[in-house]
Amino acid sequence: MKKVLKYSVIVCICFLAIVITDGCKKQDIKLTTTDDVNIVDYLRRYPEKFSEYVKVLDKTNISPFLNAYGTYTVFAPTNNAIKIYLAQVGKSSVDEIDTADLKNIARLHTIIDTLSTQTFTDGKMSTPTMFGQFLITSVDKGITVVNRQANIIESNIRTGNGIIHVIDGVLQPAKLTLAKLIEQDSKFSIFTQALKATGFYDSINIANNTDTTRRWLTLLAESDSVLRIAGINSYAGLVSKYNNTGNPKNPNDSLFLYVAYHILPGLKYLGDLVNLPSHPSLAPLTVINAELVNQSVVLNQATFNGTFEAGIAIDRLNSDRSATNGVMHSLLGNIFLKVRTPVRVDFDVAAQPEVIRLTSIYRKPGKFVDFALGELKGVTWQNSNVRAFSYFCEASTSSNNYWFDDQFSTNLRFGNAAANNWIEFVTPLIVRGKYKVWICYRRANMGAFTQVSFNGVPTPRIVDFTVTLPSTSATDAVLESLSFKRYSFNNPNGNNVGQLAGVIDVATTDRHRIRFTAIRDNGSGLTNQVTLDFIQFIPIDAVQTRPVYARDGTIVP
Repeated sequence: MKKVLKYSVIVCICFLAIVITDGCKKQDIKLTTTDDVNIVDYLRRYPEKFSEYVKVLDKTNISPFLNAYGTYTVFAPTNNAIKIYLAQVGKSSVDEIDTADLKNIARLHTIIDTLSTQTFTDGKMSTPTMFGQFLITSVDKGITVVNRQANIIESNIRTGNGIIHVIDGVLQPAKLTLAKLIEQDSKFSIFTQALKATGFYDSINIANNTDTTRRWLTLLAESDSVLRIAGINSYAGLVSKYNNTGNPKNPNDSLFLYVAYHILPGLKYLGDLVNLPSHPSLAPLTVINAELVNQSVVLNQATFNGTFEAGIAIDRLNSDRSATNGVMHSLLGNIFLKVRTPVRVDFDVAAQPEVIRLTSIYRKPGKFVDFALGELKGVTWQNSNVRAFSYFCEASTSSNNYWFDDQFSTNLRFGNAAANNWIEFVTPLIVRGKYKVWICYRRANMGAFTQVSFNGVPTPRIVDFTVTLPSTSATDAVLESLSFKRYSFNNPNGNNVGQLAGVIDVATTDRHRIRFTAIRDNGSGLTNQVTLDFIQFIPIDAVQTRPVYARDGTIVP
């Protein structure tokens, strides 16, 4: 008896713990399974609307599964939706359809998760269906559309074990591989020929690839009309422009690399593309950059060597096309590999897009602003309780000599809960190659022991933000031999310092991550700041000490 009582007490405590824990989470779920019917019982209540779909569930023996306790989302087609589907496939009754096909349809309409319309985004749903394929959603004139095949006409019906969304069409699974999907679309005849000539057609024509890294692929493709705008009127024109070896199946051939650059490993719907700044392609050591510009998904938009390069937008209405082995997107411009050589990058950390948009503050003398974690897309840091990014523009009469008179500062300390242990930046585009990394700053009272890391790899030298130039009279060559340099055009007191963090090997032409971490505390107060002006990435074989930078923004050779 005592054992039973003890067990009961434990169960009650566990139950209360679960209720309290769930109560702390802001989840949109129904915390009861009392008298509510489950999904199939609900559908049976309304035979005038769902009798045909119930028949599908019963015939495939999925009814018991969906009527058990669990967490499910079901897209339930109406009787009229199934009637339309039967007419499309030339059948008069659900009974005439093969049970295996019906089971695939039922599994495509079911997700083992509770997803209300509040969680829907314009693109892939967060959880795949039981069939293994993702559904996509979009909104057209206020109506939610699923897979471009059906409209949701009644949503968020709560049952004891999940959610029902009523749809006016039957969802049908993707049946074509990426290769067949693009081949059957006559608008992509030129690109299809290029896929076949390079051998990639066969690579993307496998539904269940044993190579798990190639099981799911994302295809980016230009239509014939887009290629014509780029001056390519036929496959022969594409060969003339890109085929440089005479053998398009040669991995070193430009046409082979052109097509490889259009294929990304993994299943990446539009929402997945914009969630990360870059994505590797099948072309070795190359990436596709992606960002959301207004409402457009834009690829490879960048400022390179001081020149803005407009990106290529994705045709949203003709993208997110599911295949049995991936997803296909249509491009509104021609995307191709650009041959670039390493070039100096002057990364002005204060010129964050969110700062630039503050026109009453950005580069206005005496103006400043602080940012909290999450307010800057390209900057993150360790302590969410610290407004760690502080932008300040100096008065032109100050003795400090920052480039453009502005700087970024943060309280960088080790082991202090009221300060910040590390801060990380996303860099501009850096071309693949070897670079020396110079940290350009004004001497501060903290940050004596700062580890710089590039893409998670520590650089060889520990940076000390508390030091001035070793000598104000030494030659550039002497300073460089000591891992220092002048970077400011007017720097009589040596407080503006360029300090070498080390040499890095940039493996891909991409935006990267650079982090500053305090690895030991030097006892500075909480009001003191590390002040960064900018970071330089200079090709290892280039001159390191020139140019220098004036406070009015001028770059002096």
